[in-house]
Amino acid sequence: MDATTVRLILIVLGAILILALYLWERSRGPDEEGLDDGDDEDDTHEAAGPGGREPQGRHADDPDAEDEGDRPQAPGAARADAAPDAGVPAPLLLQLSVAKRYGEFPGLDLLEVAESCGLRPGDMDIFHCLDEFDDGTRVYFSMANMVKPGTFPFDDMEGFNTPGMMLFAQLDGRPEDLTILEEMIATARKLATTLGGDVLDETRRPLTVRKEEELRKSVLANEARFARAARR
Repeated sequence: MDATTVRLILIVLGAILILALYLWERSRGPDEEGLDDGDDEDDTHEAAGPGGREPQGRHADDPDAEDEGDRPQAPGAARADAAPDAGVPAPLLLQLSVAKRYGEFPGLDLLEVAESCGLRPGDMDIFHCLDEFDDGTRVYFSMANMVKPGTFPFDDMEGFNTPGMMLFAQLDGRPEDLTILEEMIATARKLATTLGGDVLDETRRPLTVRKEEELRKSVLANEARFARAARR
């Protein structure tokens, strides 16, 4: 198993862990957290968030689609942001979600729009945005199904639908990291606009202009941490 595959596996495990925690919190009762009043002016161009429905993505012909087993489960103690060596900064894990406002995204529509966004089916049966070099390929960011186990049935997308997708990236301080964030945001917004969904941040709130700026600052700070570590 090469390093790229291992890295993708860690990213997906960490992303599924975030989803599992989110679903666990929602199962405790109605979400009473409202949007901050201070964000109202930033939300002018944002669509309203989903109506608080429990994700129920499934195959259309799956009789067990409503079972508890469809919910993502925490993958033990695996962490996508764990640093491989002492003294090396932990990569920055970014996550955005695209959630359907009503109903679910049809598989064939999702496949078509994903392709127009530069997302390609790939390793681990999820989508990837790739940057190809002469000496190799780097995964800029990936997109997983919001429902356990996070994969897409690429051979049977006609019978598939899902309440949402999760875009995620693991950044290790390279100069192109800010570009990756911008492309990830643009892709999420295009998916949401075309398919009729909403873009959410890692706290399940609609992605605002203010939050986008916070993400940019986080990416720049992460790049500075890696640069300091490299000088030691």
